[in-house]
Amino acid sequence: MRSFNSWNRKVHIHIGLFLLLFIWLFSLSGLLLNHGNWKFASFWDQRQQKESIRKITLPNPMDSSVIISHIMQELEILGEVNNVKLTSGALDFRVGSPGRGRDLHVDLNDKTVLLKEYHLNIWGKIRTLHTFNGIDKGNISKPANWFITNVWRIAMDGIAIALILLCMSSWVMWYKIRKDYQWSAFVLIVGFLISLYFVYLIRVI
Repeated sequence: MRSFNSWNRKVHIHIGLFLLLFIWLFSLSGLLLNHGNWKFASFWDQRQQKESIRKITLPNPMDSSVIISHIMQELEILGEVNNVKLTSGALDFRVGSPGRGRDLHVDLNDKTVLLKEYHLNIWGKIRTLHTFNGIDKGNISKPANWFITNVWRIAMDGIAIALILLCMSSWVMWYKIRKDYQWSAFVLIVGFLISLYFVYLIRVI
């Protein structure tokens, strides 16, 4: 038991240290999501937008995925690709990254690209990170196609598992010394009841 308690304490400390910056980041971005009216964190009204037309070369074969990859490389664009629409003589797609979005309309006949993009400030980027997962809303089964998106999603899975372990180790350490904290059981029960209330609301709404 002593060995288990020692191991549990070490796990708790090291996971807490690893998650420290992530928790701060998601706490801040969560506040920004919940309080969009804060003036200092206004980002959408302060976004930078621009539009340009660029000449491009087109690869062979004329496959949409090959064309997209070629154009992104030629225009030095990085991000998650979604909303792809191929029509006669045109190709439309969007490239997204935290705090930045680009809509591209490719004229396959004139070999030109109409590029519309917006760029958010630091508050917008932090807010976007909270919900960024690279999922295409029009095709949720489509896997991510940007390396950084995959890394981010793996990191989010790891953080979720680490938070579960952190909570479990906290419970184990509390259980040993629960008699020294008169209000601890009450706090635990209140937390559970509030959580169950929101779960109930999700079911009935």
